[in-house]
Amino acid sequence: MKILITETQDHDNSEDKFKGERVMVYYNLHKHTFSVSYKSKVILHADYVKLKDVEFRVRKAGKERVRREMVKNVHAFVIGDLVDYCQSPCKNIPKEPTDNVITYNPYKYDSFVYKSNKNPIYKTKEIDMINLKNKLFVIKKIKKH
Repeated sequence: MKILITETQDHDNSEDKFKGERVMVYYNLHKHTFSVSYKSKVILHADYVKLKDVEFRVRKAGKERVRREMVKNVHAFVIGDLVDYCQSPCKNIPKEPTDNVITYNPYKYDSFVYKSNKNPIYKTKEIDMINLKNKLFVIKKIKKH
C-alpha cells in the first residue's frame, strides 16, 4: 500500500448515508479494490476513498501469521471519518502522485511507513486512497505522532 498528496476530488455517490461515519478500509486482494466497512460490515467497494482524522492500524497477530504462513490475510487497516468515495468501478479518480508515498508490506514492515525513508506513520489529518497501479494513499496536513 502506498500514500501520496493530491488535490481534492468530488464524486457523485448514490449512497451517502455513511459519509461522516468512522469506517475501516482495507485493500481487498480478491476484488482488487478497497473494501469499506462500518460496524464490522462491508458497506461498499471503492476505487477512491477520502478519509479525515485517520489512523493506520496493523494487527500484530495477523502480521505474524502472514510472516509465518507466507499467505496474506486482512490485518492492516486505514481508519477514519468517511468524507468521499467513488464506488468500484470508478472512472473519475485522481492520477497517481509521486511524493509522500506511504506503503505497507507485512514481510518488511511492522507498520505503515513512508516509502522514501521507511519512517513509520500512525496518524494523519486526511488521505485520499486511490486504487490504481500502486494502491496509493494521499496524505494531507500530517499530524505529529
